[in-house]
Amino acid sequence: MKTLVRVIALMLITSFLGCSQGWSVGGVALTPQDTVTNTVFIEVVGADSSIHYYHNRIYQSQNWCWIHHQFEDVQLIDE
Repeated sequence: MKTLVRVIALMLITSFLGCSQGWSVGGVALTPQDTVTNTVFIEVVGADSSIHYYHNRIYQSQNWCWIHHQFEDVQLIDE
């Protein structure tokens, strides 16, 4: 019963503080410009127009794709 009261109190507090009107981090509202740029992953579009996300660096060998959850071979192709 105490847990239920605490959850309801937390929900009421967050609704009065404006958290329900959009995303915020540390009280600062996030704008679309903040969320469009992907700063954690490197986005690569494959030859077949599929999108792949790699973390940190891209090697010309096996790379972990965070979208497909598998290792993928990456090769540089000159246009």
